Amino acid sequence: MQITTPIPDRHLRDAARLWWGAFAPPVSAGIPRMRACHGIAAIGADGRLMGIAGFRDRQGGFLAHTPWLARLLYRAAPATADLVIDGIVVDGPRRGVGRALLEGAAQAARRADHPGLQAEVEMRNAAAMAFYTATGFTEIGRGAFGWPWSGPVAVLHRPV
Repeated sequence: MQITTPIPDRHLRDAARLWWGAFAPPVSAGIPRMRACHGIAAIGADGRLMGIAGFRDRQGGFLAHTPWLARLLYRAAPATADLVIDGIVVDGPRRGVGRALLEGAAQAARRADHPGLQAEVEMRNAAAMAFYTATGFTEIGRGAFGWPWSGPVAVLHRPV
């Protein structure tokens, strides 16, 4: 498996489809344009996209333009110096792809002099909470961030 950022052009459309399919609001239409420089791709030996991680920093996030619904309803967490993981999605069964994407994000954070990684996770998402805890994240706060229907969100941090 190869972990790469920016996302290669030949995989960007599939990466956008995979990521948007997991994180789009329920009333969204179409797949918006994504920024390859704010994503990390896991590419299998067969050349197939295995997973994607988006991230946000001071220059923006994986989404090239924020859709109108997100501008209207989405509640951002407080600003941070950390590199924010903006969702990890794996296509298919667990094979260490999520961990590899997270390590790719840690490398990107170090290269850009971010002190750590931050993830904002819906507390009811037990699988994501367990994943981040198992990979060294600790809770540093809670709040009503994200979509109004998301419920409480845990803000998690891991130094790089």
